Amino acid sequence: MSKLRILLVDDEERILRSLGLLLRMQYEVVTTTSGSEALKLLHQQTFHVLMSDQRMPEMTGTELLRQARSIAPRTVRILLTGYADVEASLASINEGEVFRYINKPWGPKELRDTVALAADMAHQTMLARPEPVPSSPPTPIKNQTQTSILLVDNDPETLQTVREAAGSDYRVLQCTTLEQAMLILSSEAVAILICELEIPGQDTATLIKTMKRESPSLITMVLTYLKDTRRVVELINQAQVFRYLPKPARAGVLRKSLESSLLRHHELTRSKPAIAADRLVEPIPEIREQLLSSRLSSQLHKLRSRLLGQNNPNRKGEALTQP
Repeated sequence: MSKLRILLVDDEERILRSLGLLLRMQYEVVTTTSGSEALKLLHQQTFHVLMSDQRMPEMTGTELLRQARSIAPRTVRILLTGYADVEASLASINEGEVFRYINKPWGPKELRDTVALAADMAHQTMLARPEPVPSSPPTPIKNQTQTSILLVDNDPETLQTVREAAGSDYRVLQCTTLEQAMLILSSEAVAILICELEIPGQDTATLIKTMKRESPSLITMVLTYLKDTRRVVELINQAQVFRYLPKPARAGVLRKSLESSLLRHHELTRSKPAIAADRLVEPIPEIREQLLSSRLSSQLHKLRSRLLGQNNPNRKGEALTQP
């Protein structure tokens, strides 16, 4: 079997040499110091992973990954940076759809493990779905459960904006607590989860991380006033947050994000079982202990049972009742 292929982009030759030494034994590695050259290579060749530095003189890593997403959508993208740059972090989610965010200086094991995860995921995706990714999202089906949105937020203005953006194409559900969210997710086929990160007394970040592990095709959007680089990086790596939008939200921008999210949901649904939950997100230590009550644990058990029934059509699942 031929080696999986990695494209490394950094304007510093010494960084490229160091990365090459770490990865050449396992992969076919191609390097360049130029973002434009990287885009030409992506047009000409197939790569499983693209890893780019953020701060480069010709174009930023975020811009490179944004263009790379259109050229080679199945190439898994990793952003490498030594700068705690909030705006770059936000843009890397919304424009480049980055799989992982690695800070310099990196640990050799961390970097190799991350690249191995990304390369394997890309390989499985390409095997499962060799055809090109559609350029536009499928038309949402009115009032179908696969196009349900769950908003976890206590702000009436945000709820109104989400409803305006969703129009008649999506079913909007809303709750304000972790327990209510788990109850809905355990009994409803939700495609898109929209969360505020700052709800008093609620750990919505834990909900996001847990749900992504349990339901890989669930697409998560964060809609918040909070700007926190550490939280952004954490949510990329541990929950594969798909969009990170600032408040106050605009209905037009939110509508476009919903359409992109639905497309991604369909891609992940079609790719099962090739893309498993543990391929999408970083291990989260003691995540089960963060589920604060036996009632939440019960809803998590119900969610797993429902998903098991969905993934195995020959299995007769028991009907789930709301407690």
